[in-house]
Amino acid sequence: MMKVDQQKQFTLEFLQTYRAADEVELEYVQTTEAFIRAQPNPFDPQLPIGHITVSAILLDQAQENILFHHHLKLDRWLQFGGHVEPDQDHNTLQAAIRELMEETGLSVVAFGVVSGDPIDVDVHLIPARADFPAHPHHDLRYVFKLILPAKFDKTSFKWIPIRELLAWEDPSIQRFAQKVFAMVTEP
Repeated sequence: MMKVDQQKQFTLEFLQTYRAADEVELEYVQTTEAFIRAQPNPFDPQLPIGHITVSAILLDQAQENILFHHHLKLDRWLQFGGHVEPDQDHNTLQAAIRELMEETGLSVVAFGVVSGDPIDVDVHLIPARADFPAHPHHDLRYVFKLILPAKFDKTSFKWIPIRELLAWEDPSIQRFAQKVFAMVTEP
């Protein structure tokens, strides 16, 4: 499956050429680079000091809304995503696709990749659980677009207009919403 050294190198090369949107994201990029360099396997979801994760931002067919789901453990509306599974995923893009399929129930033909590279880099703290300490997620965020019509349970999923997300209380969501908005409004 995943060749860790190759994926580390690929991710480091991406981060070295990535243009951060602001000083906060630049700090996340630098922190993530240092983390990758320091860890033999930064993708290992069992690494208690943190790990690389992925997010899958799903646009509707009109490219006006992003689908969120209610995250039960965090009790928040969030984009899709999760851990890279080194025994299943060849790379972080494939991890984002797998997470999107698992969390939405969509088949791979129901959506397309908008950006083969992450459009956003974030670092956020995950609270401690009984069996695992609090730890950072170094998150690489990819964008996808729904191609085929799909219905989602309204109690667990909701489409949120991108324009509404531009004023969201979470600066991390605001930042990726600004980037997605720029992508879909460019001529």
